[in-house]
Amino acid sequence: MENDREVILSANELTKFYPVRNPSLIPRPRKYVHAADGVSLTLRRGVTLGLVGESGCGKSTVGRLIVGLERPTSGQIHYKGRDLAEAGRGDKDALRTELQMIFQDSYSSLNPRKRIYDILADPMLYHRLTDRAGVEQRVDELLAMVGLPADAKRRYPHEFSGGQRQRISIARALSLEPKLIVCDEPVSALDMSIQAQILNLLKELQEKLDITCLFISHSLGAVRYVSDRIAVMYLGRIVEIGDAQEIFRHPQHPYTQTLVSAVPLADPQKRNIADFLLEGEVPSAIDLPKGCRFAPRCRAAMPVCREREPGLRPCEGMGGEQHLCACFAREEAEDGKIHR
Repeated sequence: MENDREVILSANELTKFYPVRNPSLIPRPRKYVHAADGVSLTLRRGVTLGLVGESGCGKSTVGRLIVGLERPTSGQIHYKGRDLAEAGRGDKDALRTELQMIFQDSYSSLNPRKRIYDILADPMLYHRLTDRAGVEQRVDELLAMVGLPADAKRRYPHEFSGGQRQRISIARALSLEPKLIVCDEPVSALDMSIQAQILNLLKELQEKLDITCLFISHSLGAVRYVSDRIAVMYLGRIVEIGDAQEIFRHPQHPYTQTLVSAVPLADPQKRNIADFLLEGEVPSAIDLPKGCRFAPRCRAAMPVCREREPGLRPCEGMGGEQHLCACFAREEAEDGKIHR
């Protein structure tokens, strides 16, 4: 059972606000982009959590916070029970090997002046995971693991296709023997056939090496294929989280229902366009609406939705404590009461 597995990392009320520059000479109150606003997640050993949402919802920011590329405005991140904010310099060096990230743009994430051998070997030598005598053999093993020939180590990143470069990025992440990998839109820039190959590779390696993964994407098809659990994010907050198949079979939040309805079907006649059309535009992450952030676009919105922000609450009969949803309309349908 997934819930019996060890908790590798937990994020509690994680926030990240970016200050907005004031171009005017007139002093004005400081404003902030609410990239992540009270995000709480739990990652268990060997389990893949998919984080899905449209562009600008803050999902990549959450990934960068988890691996330490950004410092949170507030909130805590505990890795193996330890608060990362309180880790000393020596501890952080060790943690950098265990928390790795695969970026969306494989070209800009690889040093164009270095051969693949150096890109893979240098981190292992720096962290003393191998020595000069054994590093070349280890590089060959990593390349074979991701489906590339050994002679690829003598070439430069620009000599490879996009899919091959992403395989190299995966090999680089694996070179430090990580316990947790954040995959930030790893297939969004690739052709469909190459996407399938990379997804199969990620799934195979995750199961073989028992690595914990946070898979970030706006593609529900990709997220459903590789994930054990799915968290749906909207404007900096988690609005629903649960078992991957349960989320697709019984989505509870109106936003999740919209996303699931938009997944392409083999038979277009089975689709009702009205089921997933949204009204209006995504609100600004600087001037957030009062109450529920999805209320301005939600056809099920009630007066309470525009006054208070709903919290994540277990869905009775839908996975219990493991399926959570933040929606007043869902609560009203569940207990037959109007929340005032």
